[in-house]
Amino acid sequence: MKRNSGRLGFRLKRAAVLLLLPMLAACSLWRPGDGAKTHGAIDPPPADVEEMMLRQAEGLAAAPEGTQNQAAASASPSPSPEAELTPEEMLTVYLLDPKGYLAPMTLRAGTENASAMESLEARAEAVLAWLTADPQKKDQLPDGFAAPLPEGVKAEEVRADPDSGTISVDFADPLPVMTAAGERKMIEALVWSMTELPGIDKVQLSVRGEPIRTFPSSGLPLDETLTRGIGINIESLRGVHVADTMAVTLYFPARAENGDGYFVPVTRLVSRSPDRTLAALEALMDGPADTAAFARVWAGDFAIEDLELRADTVNVSLRGKEWTPDQPLPAEMLDSLVLTATEAAGAPRVKVTVNGNEAFVDTDNRAYQLPVNRPAAVNTPKS
Repeated sequence: MKRNSGRLGFRLKRAAVLLLLPMLAACSLWRPGDGAKTHGAIDPPPADVEEMMLRQAEGLAAAPEGTQNQAAASASPSPSPEAELTPEEMLTVYLLDPKGYLAPMTLRAGTENASAMESLEARAEAVLAWLTADPQKKDQLPDGFAAPLPEGVKAEEVRADPDSGTISVDFADPLPVMTAAGERKMIEALVWSMTELPGIDKVQLSVRGEPIRTFPSSGLPLDETLTRGIGINIESLRGVHVADTMAVTLYFPARAENGDGYFVPVTRLVSRSPDRTLAALEALMDGPADTAAFARVWAGDFAIEDLELRADTVNVSLRGKEWTPDQPLPAEMLDSLVLTATEAAGAPRVKVTVNGNEAFVDTDNRAYQLPVNRPAAVNTPKS
């Protein structure tokens, strides 16, 4: 992750029927005024679909292949020309990583003519093109990553309604039949990628004008309007009583086959709590369930002493028993904290203090006197 210094690091209800219910290159921690997009917090599952959610999740959300109890290595910062692109030249899409998780990647919009990408429809069409398998684009994807939509999927029409914050995609033909896990990943990728577009927080899917109401393989119902409340990369729900839970999305670091680090969002069901942001950070402290794919980033000596949302800033007070101000805090822990807290709270920035002190740096020598913004560009791959 990077600050606005230009440094880039590779770290970073029926809709609930999808379940409450899997970045390539770095995320930038931008200071106030950088215009980072935020999303509303994920709502808990409605009671009338909890059992259906559990049925869908069990057996579909098992950890991807890899049985070694081997965490991803620490991500290291790397320069990238994409870091200097304008918002009109960038798109964030969710691709399948080598472990089968969906990970956001911010890349070039695919045209040298920035003015051609000024309309939301044009940008949404470009998102769909990147999400669809295409032999001509395969070499442009990061090593080991793949498009989540099968080759040949085409849209008859893509419409944007800025007033309602909705992108509508009308497919030319029925979506191909695939495994239940594959079709869920396809829907998650569509929803999370489209809601990266400015002002968009809802997605509607149809085929030849008819709303898609069920999944082709599982037959489970699909809401006509989808949001990020569907979750992403949901963890296995075996032994979880859905009625007593709510969903939070956590960000864990992973490592690509070429050694580049990146963050992956993972939705976990946790015990219901009046404070979703605190619940999310406590879950982050517990670490990843899939330790073969993700690294545990939270240093054991640190606990959350206080958390408060003031205006548009999440204020997090940490307590470190043995910490002194001259000790840098783990950069990945703070990056993961910022991503997780802003996702849960729907706020654009986080202010961190440790033992009441804000005059500290992390292991990447970044200072924290000012609030840290959620990135506007995430996981930008090396060229």
